[in-house]
Amino acid sequence: MKKIPIPLLSVLLMTVQFVAAQATTFDNISPKKDKKIYWESGINLSVPVHVQMYRSHRFEIGLNLRAWRKISPKWDLGIKFDYDYWLVKKNPPVLTPESSLSDRALYSNFSIFSLKANTQYSLTNKWYWGAESGIGYALSDVDGRFGLGFVSEFGGPQRFGISSSFYIGRYFFLGNQKNKLGLSIDFTQYLAHGHAENSLGLKIKYRFIH
Repeated sequence: MKKIPIPLLSVLLMTVQFVAAQATTFDNISPKKDKKIYWESGINLSVPVHVQMYRSHRFEIGLNLRAWRKISPKWDLGIKFDYDYWLVKKNPPVLTPESSLSDRALYSNFSIFSLKANTQYSLTNKWYWGAESGIGYALSDVDGRFGLGFVSEFGGPQRFGISSSFYIGRYFFLGNQKNKLGLSIDFTQYLAHGHAENSLGLKIKYRFIH
């Protein structure tokens, strides 16, 4: 499957937003808010969209945590942590003691930890899109040193890669007009050795603003 250059897209988007931020006036944001760090956290739910992972794994469930600050009335800039736990499909092939480590990892659960630079743009007070890119670390339940080594295109044990996402979503106001519940559709990839494993999912997150 041909990879989609999300890391490059993310870098370009961040460069554009940085330049735009320098030219944007801050009349609508108080000095106090300019310096304040905000938080949001929630749940990840995704399914694989790459043929190899699609054959072996059903879906993932995980957590997200993002720290951010406003750099203009429309732009947020932050850092994002994701933890995703991928579950193997039911009724996998029977493995024997002679089965290779790659085969055993292919039909086992695994985790991905990622830390990414993040930028987000508010289209309206409800709709938004964002992009992020950073480092990812894969940990197989079979052998932590193997990571995503069951993916043949990685060419061997694979723990580290570039984790990137592009997403669009909507916020729902809760009670007052500050705290929000966000729901986004995320396209995520884990890139290593020129090969990308892709997933598509939903992220639910609660944005804390006080």
